[in-house]
Parts: sequence; structure tokens; C-alpha cells
Amino acid sequence: MIANAVFVATLIFLALGFWLSAELRFLTPWRSFILHHDLQSVALYCALLFANLLGLTIWIERKFFLRDTGRKLRHFDQEIHTGKNELSEEIRSRFRG
Repeated sequence: MIANAVFVATLIFLALGFWLSAELRFLTPWRSFILHHDLQSVALYCALLFANLLGLTIWIERKFFLRDTGRKLRHFDQEIHTGKNELSEEIRSRFRG
């Protein structure tokens, strides 16, 4: 789940970066001046933006993709203990003891 969230957050972050680079094209003549004086602020803002995007994607994944996890696990546990399952003998032996 974390790997998927990092991937999605990276895609959103890159899309925002490409969009901003097109929108802020008028700042190109002052690029070296801006980066020289404000590099730490820009880097900090980018790191905070990525962290917020990552948190948002993790929240969305948990909210929508892990919605019925407890119910599904309870159903699976009932199948294991009733013996009506198609698990291998190795896995069944772990749940018996």
C-alpha cells in the first residue's frame, strides 16, 4: 500500500511540476537568481507538498480500498475454522495449533 501511495504521489507531484513549469515560463530569465536565493525555501515547500500528497493518497487508499477488510478477514477466519476451505495442509496446520 505504501509503494502504491508513493507512486501515485510522485505522479501527481511530477504533473504539478510540469504544469507549473509551463505556467511560470516568464520567470526563466531570473531562474539562477531565484534558485540561488530561494533554493532552501523551494526545496522545503516541495518536500512538504510531497509529504501532504503522500498522506492524502494513503488516506484515500485506506478509505476506498481497505473498506471491508475486517469483514473479509472475519469471513476468511470462519472458513478456516469450519474446515470448508481450499488451503494447503501447511497453512491449515498453522491455524490448528
